[in-house]
Amino acid sequence: MPASVRGIRTYALGHSERELERLTRQGKAFEPFTRQLLGQAGISSGMRALDVGSGAGDSSFLVAELVGRSGEVIGIDREPLAVEWATTRARSQRVENVQFLLGDPAAMEFTQKFDAVVGRLVLMYCPDPIHAVRSLAQHLRPGGLIIFQEFDLQNARSWPSAPTFDRAVGWIKQTLQSSGARTQLGLELHHLFLAADLPAPSLHECLDRRHFAISVRDRGGDY
Repeated sequence: MPASVRGIRTYALGHSERELERLTRQGKAFEPFTRQLLGQAGISSGMRALDVGSGAGDSSFLVAELVGRSGEVIGIDREPLAVEWATTRARSQRVENVQFLLGDPAAMEFTQKFDAVVGRLVLMYCPDPIHAVRSLAQHLRPGGLIIFQEFDLQNARSWPSAPTFDRAVGWIKQTLQSSGARTQLGLELHHLFLAADLPAPSLHECLDRRHFAISVRDRGGDY
């Protein structure tokens, strides 16, 4: 996690077994919000979806559940260990409508267009997220969906103030910023979609202990 799109930076936390297990725990924490987002966006039975930066596979498994046996999910990641890990999980869980591939989705060619392109915490690692979204849109059929879920870490704080929490969040922000990640990408999504020549997206905020912005857009017509 995440997949390479035009020079995407190396994922700061690597792809050790420990990190892949952490991604799964993170996926479980975000699952209610991601499920709500995907449902509101229109992910439904029978769809063919591309999961960008599939990592340990959790977002792909969630999409696979929503599209059902008649649907299909292709998860793409640039890291061989992540692809192998997610593939092993799919086999052990007997999830048959998902496949994990190694590569750069912006540079790859597919025999069929997708009904949806999804990504969770992916664009924040792209040095050029506008180009990334514009390139990924080319994999969609007319009327397809582009769905991204991204952080706004700058506004992650406690109220009333909890020093231990705020200190930990500060360390996370510092680490991600040092790696070149955009910690407020969630708030940039509306402008990003317009700059990528897409129609204005629908933007949602989910607030809990985590604060992140979610953008969804139904793509109408060809580009």
